[in-house]
Amino acid sequence: MTIEPEDLPPVPDIPTTPSGLPVRVPQANLAEPLRTDEAAPAPQPDEDADPGRSPEEIKRIMGAYQRGGRRGRDDAAANLGTTAAKGEEEQ
Repeated sequence: MTIEPEDLPPVPDIPTTPSGLPVRVPQANLAEPLRTDEAAPAPQPDEDADPGRSPEEIKRIMGAYQRGGRRGRDDAAANLGTTAAKGEEEQ
């Protein structure tokens, strides 16, 4: 059985880019409830929310993290009988 061209449904005329790709239609494949032009309102900051850490507190925490990493590398080097890598000595 051979299918003749007149038996095929018509092909919709889809606009293409200069490179031959179909032109994107924003939100064309979204579910109906998601198709909207309205942006969701941004949540309002909570007045009682924690303002976060101060720069000084972050500096202190990161310094402690760095010292702990250096101490761990030094301990590992001591257990292996080697010295710290060049440039990683106590500063």
